[in-house]
Amino acid sequence: MSIEIREAVQKKEVVQFIKFAWKIYRNDAELNKYWVPPLIPDYVKTLDKRVYPLYEHADRALFTAWKNGEMVGTIAAIENRRHNEIHEDKIGFWGFFECINDQSVAKALFDAAKNWLKQKGLNAMRGPISPSMNDQCGMLTKGYDSSPVFLMLYNPPYYNNLTLKYGHYLEQELVAWYVDQQNIDITRLRRIADLVMKREKVNLRHVNMKDFNNEIKRIKFIYNAAWEKNWGFVPMTDKEFDVLADGFQQVADPDFIYIVENSAGEPVAFSLSLPDMNVPFKHVNGNPFTPWGIAKYFWYKRKIRMIRTITMGVIPAYRNKGIDSIMNAETVEVGIKKGINASELSWVLKNNEPMMKLAKAIKAEPYKEYAIYQINF
Repeated sequence: MSIEIREAVQKKEVVQFIKFAWKIYRNDAELNKYWVPPLIPDYVKTLDKRVYPLYEHADRALFTAWKNGEMVGTIAAIENRRHNEIHEDKIGFWGFFECINDQSVAKALFDAAKNWLKQKGLNAMRGPISPSMNDQCGMLTKGYDSSPVFLMLYNPPYYNNLTLKYGHYLEQELVAWYVDQQNIDITRLRRIADLVMKREKVNLRHVNMKDFNNEIKRIKFIYNAAWEKNWGFVPMTDKEFDVLADGFQQVADPDFIYIVENSAGEPVAFSLSLPDMNVPFKHVNGNPFTPWGIAKYFWYKRKIRMIRTITMGVIPAYRNKGIDSIMNAETVEVGIKKGINASELSWVLKNNEPMMKLAKAIKAEPYKEYAIYQINF
């Protein structure tokens, strides 16, 4: 039976594109045990070219694969012009990949993405990036025996085989580190943090939610300065950063957001950890806004015992001075007081030696790994 590729254009088709994932995970007891359904309203917004600010400098196409009249796979092709301007290359991206275990279907999906990107004048594609490096990225290759934490992805093991057999090669590896709070010597960590604060003449404070707009400007400055030379990094525009911040504000706990300032009151570092909202989201079946969804959301939200340290940045002038220990000590101490017993540091580039050493220093364990693949054409 031949495979038909269709482009999802209308909103109804986009929702159908998103909901296909349920077929992959709900029909497999082992996958369903750990998979967290995406929030449909959030995905609709992220894919809306009229709303999501990424598309002011990007474009995307959504493709679905059909076999015998039944949908059997999805993929998005993304052109990020801002990425190519900054990195001076011609790379396209693919993401939102879901597929039955059938190489012919995967090939048809990858071909659709490749052909669309080639028409844009690009000569390679990289993924999964859904839809940018500032969103969700990476294909799970290790750590299938636990659910993903907030804003991290989960997929069947066979997705990697489908990707590699198509001709992709491994471009980059990402690591998620698990931190058991009980394994941390908080007394020692606090002593180091206090010494660093005294030596570098810096202070840590919690983010001021009453001055949120100005705090976002300070964080944005650190973010763009700290990650400027990182692999694949693209500075967010003001609109992109504001949309991201607005989304985080809805779920963030200000007790886990820190800014480090020097003696002149200038921001030099920040750390953002978020509660693992996947704990309640796992139970609302993609929509927390139904009466039953709302009830489940608030019931399971009380059971959150883990956070995800999603980003920690230090401007270049203050790197390698132990500033990270200040933020780590505060995260652990606050977590203990609030009943948090674990955290995930993710994601970290596997070749980022300073961050890998930092994770090991606080006795973190690498428990999940992700791959980003690339193919040239």
